[in-house]
Amino acid sequence: MAEPLATYRTFEGSEYSVLQRPKGPDGKLVMRFRLPSGCGTPPPHVHPYTAEVFEVEEGRFQMLVGKEWREVKAGDSVTVEAGMRHGFRNESGAEVVIRNVHDPHHDFEAFIESVAKLSQSIRSSDPKSPSAAAKMAVIWGHHDDLIRPADPPVKAAFSVLRSIARVTRISPPD
Repeated sequence: MAEPLATYRTFEGSEYSVLQRPKGPDGKLVMRFRLPSGCGTPPPHVHPYTAEVFEVEEGRFQMLVGKEWREVKAGDSVTVEAGMRHGFRNESGAEVVIRNVHDPHHDFEAFIESVAKLSQSIRSSDPKSPSAAAKMAVIWGHHDDLIRPADPPVKAAFSVLRSIARVTRISPPD
């Protein structure tokens, strides 16, 4: 396995390691995700301008593509085209290791770093308090060209939470 250039850890133990950084604004970012069973995961979302590839190196996990959840195991690969609703979760009872590619990257590394910092600061990967949820919505808003909630209720909630954060001067950790 290649030695990571950087690793970002969430409070519950997920690791997001950078294996290859993009050579320019249109380059791809290659990462390795190590996700423990039951880890925090994003809501269903889309990458408006980025294709994403998940290649399972070890273990298994569940991927949502469109409206369908499916089991993905070691040796399997799933490509999610730009604009496609997707998500993932690990309820397998064991760690899963995934090689992940964002092409083009749209600064995905900065997004993951921000999410990991927030997770460490709130000591959770599942923001339950209004303040933590507002901070997460602000992070997503800063990366709107990369990632957007896919479902109308979450879109609306993130919009309201960002407005609350602006008014109350809530911001994620630097």
